Amino acid sequence: MAKILNPKPEPAVNGEKPSEEGFSLISNEKLLAIYTAMVKCRMLEQRATTLFQQGRLKSDLHASAKREATVAAVIDLLPEDTLCIAPGDWLPALVKGMSLEGIFRVLAPAESQPDGVADFELRQKNILVPSSDAIHTKIVRERASEALIQKKGAIALAFTSSGSESREHWQKAMVSAATRKLPIVFVHYLDPPPQPVKTGVKPDNRNPGALLHGVPAIAVDALDPVAVYRVAFEAITRARQARGATLLQCTVHPILPANSSSANGRQPASEIASPDPVIAMERYLKEKAIQPEPHNRNIVDAFSRDLDIATRFLDR
Repeated sequence: MAKILNPKPEPAVNGEKPSEEGFSLISNEKLLAIYTAMVKCRMLEQRATTLFQQGRLKSDLHASAKREATVAAVIDLLPEDTLCIAPGDWLPALVKGMSLEGIFRVLAPAESQPDGVADFELRQKNILVPSSDAIHTKIVRERASEALIQKKGAIALAFTSSGSESREHWQKAMVSAATRKLPIVFVHYLDPPPQPVKTGVKPDNRNPGALLHGVPAIAVDALDPVAVYRVAFEAITRARQARGATLLQCTVHPILPANSSSANGRQPASEIASPDPVIAMERYLKEKAIQPEPHNRNIVDAFSRDLDIATRFLDR
């Protein structure tokens, strides 16, 4: 499984110092762009939760909880690329360019949604919102087929749904993508393992790299934005080069405190937690001598104003 937060420093080569970009080979500008997107997504989640609790939205973004790291897979998408989001998870849509007001209008009661406004923006941004898996897998395949014919390097990136019925439709889409070498990147969340791992203990992340429904499958830590970006970058590049589809299998490993003890190996739910991806990214930036605090203050101040403006329609 790809996981590279907190990497070891690069060794010197022929007496030369390691490159400024470090082990991950991702530019500092790109790292900050990923961090910025994650902070904005977290702030969007928090504002939606507050408004939902106040009864001003019909739904919140609970489906997006702890998924900020996977927006790193979206950050390099181009306007002509197609994005299919998972039900209720609007964070990738924000990174793809959907407006804040558009997202809040989707979450708001029907009377706050002008007819066709959200649908128009979604079409303009090439964002697909699930109505049924049968329809959306069909559209994803069609978009990818068109891109393959046009040979302009456009791709489709699809966050797949969970559940047995959904799984059947997405499996068929993967088989089709493998057979026709369609430019699709599938992103799927795996269920967490039955037992958490202790802090400081590396989980068993062995991945044989086998094909799944004919598509190369790459396991990646869903809470590690740098790892997500790296494998997504490779998968997107592969798709743009008409070399076929890739499946990113995102796994969340619950963490048990190192000093925890329990009978029969079973831990109380109160002791189990998942690492916070935003905090993990901040730690990673600091290890690369990038101080996130000043950058964070600028993001928070500016994006707070954007959130205020985007939700004014709820006051009418």
